[in-house]
Amino acid sequence: MGIAKGRIAATGSCEEVRQAMAAAGHKKPEEMSLEGATLLPGFVDPHMHILPSALFSSWQYVGAFSGQTLTPDYGIAGVENTVRAALADPKKQQKAKDSTAWVLGFGLDPSLMRVWTEPDLDWFAQFGDTLPIFLMNASGHIGYANAPALAKAGISPECKGVLVEEQVLQMMPALPSPSPAALLSSISQVLHGAAKMGNTTLFDAGLGSGKGLFEVLLLDLVAQTALNPVRIAAALFSNETRQMDEWTRLFRPDLDGMEDKRFSIKALKLVSDGSNQGLTGFQTEAYKCYPEHQVPNVPATGLFNFRPPSAFAPHLRQAVEHGWPAMVHANGDRAIDEVLQAYEHALNHPSAPLRPDCAGTRLRHRIEHASLLTDEHISQMAQLQLSPSFLIGHVGYWGRAFQQTILGEARAKLLDRCLSAKRAGLRISLHSDHFVTPLGGLRMMEQAIFRVMEAAPEQAGGKPALNPAERLDRLSALRAVTLDAAWQCHMDHIVGSLEPGKLADLVVLEQDPLDPAVSNLRDIAVLQTWRSGAPVYLHAKLGCATESAPPA
Repeated sequence: MGIAKGRIAATGSCEEVRQAMAAAGHKKPEEMSLEGATLLPGFVDPHMHILPSALFSSWQYVGAFSGQTLTPDYGIAGVENTVRAALADPKKQQKAKDSTAWVLGFGLDPSLMRVWTEPDLDWFAQFGDTLPIFLMNASGHIGYANAPALAKAGISPECKGVLVEEQVLQMMPALPSPSPAALLSSISQVLHGAAKMGNTTLFDAGLGSGKGLFEVLLLDLVAQTALNPVRIAAALFSNETRQMDEWTRLFRPDLDGMEDKRFSIKALKLVSDGSNQGLTGFQTEAYKCYPEHQVPNVPATGLFNFRPPSAFAPHLRQAVEHGWPAMVHANGDRAIDEVLQAYEHALNHPSAPLRPDCAGTRLRHRIEHASLLTDEHISQMAQLQLSPSFLIGHVGYWGRAFQQTILGEARAKLLDRCLSAKRAGLRISLHSDHFVTPLGGLRMMEQAIFRVMEAAPEQAGGKPALNPAERLDRLSALRAVTLDAAWQCHMDHIVGSLEPGKLADLVVLEQDPLDPAVSNLRDIAVLQTWRSGAPVYLHAKLGCATESAPPA
């Protein structure tokens, strides 16, 4: 492969590439040998959250992950120890504008604990009421607050210390904010951490959800600096009409630009329901674990964020008729029902004839997570030309909890039906939803290929799989974190594959993830990551096949 001016100039045999480079005027290009390493397109994470990930990285970690694996003994005792340590150490506390010290924690997840324990006001009482304490659930849809924290945010204690959806958003302005320098440092750490995992493109799936336009301007600014080693695209959070009106007035989606951009806006993001593992995803039937495990003031079937649900359809139609791709978060099966009805209404029964740039596959509308898909759902998605992006960590990390506790075996089989979706002709992608799960295209491939329930006990043949009939082959899994992910993001014409004319975004791996002998894909070392023909992460140098010459 030949690279020049940030793009792939030629592919083929070594001699063919040399001839093509010479014909293009590149007389003495530097040649590098892979020395047995594997060259692939850079990974595209089509759904993650940069700014919240940066914010939460400065909080005390109370979650279940150690790197890209689950902590085997995760439980409430460890959370309690972390909170007590923070209460005793001012360096682990954060100061609000009124000089109040807070204890902030991120990643708490009762569904991954050995013994499911849901913090509430009674649980918080053991820590006293000297300082406000707020702990964010790993899903981001639920938060846990003690009485002083509720008072600071003006939230009624009737919630029992468990905050859901809008209440979480109400809490956020009361929390301490990092200094500008600290925030920029945290953002850079997230972005460089992504490059270290082989990611060259990150798609922020909900920019503007907290501070609106400021977030867009901030991320655009950071993207142009040395703080950022990757390519960033974004969908703008639009659950409220006023938000959507502002975005459609200020911006137009960049759907087919050929430029080498560090930052671009691609879509509008809508969030229809909550989290299945958090018991707030909107279901047709009650959660299997209800009422033993429940969230205060949340029905047995979870929540839909638009009330009544019929209010969602005109909101989605507004996005479509403005000419924007829509990506709609839907976890529960009832939420998917409502979202599909809304898409059908928007696409097949518009209030006015759709402009040519709004029709058909021109706008690559998506359903995010699409966690519990029935055969009928998949058929409807095919008819409406929608594509799903799967949070495949639901299978690997939460599969056991869904099967045994949250949903039951029958419903858990509907989780992340990757192969069925592909067989129906849908282009699928895999995403991290980071901060929800760790970044890692190789890990996501592994979980889609094997579908192992990582929290399950070992059996004679290893840990069991969740519905192995939905396993992807290796090449399909690779496409789901490269070319097909780029396609969903309206970026496949510039990234996602190693073809002449595309931007030279690539990753060099120590082993080939397509090799059937390699099972622990997440452990494959990333040797180098390149964006636009230049290295942005170097773990190991590659050998020079010829004498060094100035790079083309």
